[in-house]
Amino acid sequence: MDATIFWDLLEQACEMGKFVAAVPNSAASANIVGKLRLGKDGDERVLQKKKHPECHVHFRPEQIAEFAFVYLNTGFGTEPCLEVRSTAGVPVLRLYYQGKKVERRYDEFMRNNSPHEALITGSWSQSGDADGVAPFNVEAVRDNAAPEAAKATADAGDAATDAAHDEHVE
Repeated sequence: MDATIFWDLLEQACEMGKFVAAVPNSAASANIVGKLRLGKDGDERVLQKKKHPECHVHFRPEQIAEFAFVYLNTGFGTEPCLEVRSTAGVPVLRLYYQGKKVERRYDEFMRNNSPHEALITGSWSQSGDADGVAPFNVEAVRDNAAPEAAKATADAGDAATDAAHDEHVE
C-alpha cells in the first residue's frame, strides 16, 4: 500500500475513539490500551498511545494490503475490530474498538475514505451477533499470524501502561 494512503487511513481510524491495539503472532500478543495517534520515533512514523509515545507500533506500509472491519470473539464476547492486514492476508495489527456508536463510526470512516474503498473490506454496519455475520475464530488466525509488517515496542517499566492493561484484563 502506498505509504501516504496507509498513514491517512490509520490516522482516520485513530479519530474513531479508544482502542486496544494488539500486535498478534502465534506465541504472543503485545497490547496498547487507550486513545491512539500518529507520532514519530526518531525519523520514523509510528502509531502511538496518546501521551505515552514510548508505547508505539512500527509499520512497513509497503507490506500492508488492506484495512478490514470485522467482529472477533477473543473470549470476552464479540467485539468490533479493525484489522490491518499484510499482503499475505495476515492481520499484523488489530484495533479493538472500545467506544459506542460502532455503526456511526464505521459509516463516518467510509465516507471520509471513499476514494480508498478498494483497500477497505468488511463492515461494522451490523452487530457481530446479528444473523449473517459468521463467528470469527481468532485462534485459527493467531496460529498463522506473524507480524512481519508491524512490531510493538513499549517501556517495560511504564506503570501507566501496566495499569491500563490491568483495567482491560479485569
